[in-house]
Amino acid sequence: MKRSLYAAVCAIAWAVLPGGVQAQMGPDYWRVTGVASDDHLNIRTGPGTSNRVVALAPNGAVFRNLGCRGEGNGRWCHIETPDGSTSGWVAGRFLQESGAPTNGNGSGQSDVPELYERQTGEIEVRFAQGCTVLYNPAGRVITAGSSCSGTQRNRAHDAVEAHMREQGNHADHSGGGSAASEVNISGNGTIYGGSALNGRIFGHKEGAYALTVSGSGLTCTGLFRHAPGTVRSESTSVHCADGASGSAVLVRNRSGNGNTLTLTLTNGTGGYVLF
Repeated sequence: MKRSLYAAVCAIAWAVLPGGVQAQMGPDYWRVTGVASDDHLNIRTGPGTSNRVVALAPNGAVFRNLGCRGEGNGRWCHIETPDGSTSGWVAGRFLQESGAPTNGNGSGQSDVPELYERQTGEIEVRFAQGCTVLYNPAGRVITAGSSCSGTQRNRAHDAVEAHMREQGNHADHSGGGSAASEVNISGNGTIYGGSALNGRIFGHKEGAYALTVSGSGLTCTGLFRHAPGTVRSESTSVHCADGASGSAVLVRNRSGNGNTLTLTLTNGTGGYVLF
């Protein structure tokens, strides 16, 4: 009797941890189920739909159970591929108990793509078996590894599409005449000290977007590699008509509406422009 009581107390103590986190109880493995045939299960950096999507999983994929927790009206589970290459959080309603995988990867495991967004805005999609597909910030393929199968290329494309929809921070990437390659925007700001500062970014070929900043006798130019808004931030060297030089940093606003350019020159002059 005492032993049964002790076991019950331990079970309660381990079931709920501070912050609502639950210990790894239940099955050792989960299998993805209930996802539409033309869709995938989003794997996120944390519990909740506000967290970034880092990978996608098809029906049948098997994951190690790292524990679940309640979040709002739902349940979110921390999962990991059997080989440890990919981990994240998924909605618990799409999981059912599973046995251990019968091979190194588990059913469908080689089809789970993992995303990495570079500081330049380029997106890498990697598969556990070695296939890597690289996309530019507008969502178009730059290169794909020779080991990539047609199925993996399709899954990589779906993963990038989902990532860009979730983030809502990339330019239109439909084929042909993309808005990412047609840029002509102007903005206004202030030179530190009070004078007006104007800016313009324009270009017709992805990878070459000219910057001009002028105001109160100041005229400086630079060149960005990416269209405004397609990356979180980008810096470029600037050179001015009076011989001064420095840098300009373009940052996408947190609200997703517009960008802010910060200008810093070696002669101590600086300012900002809102686009």
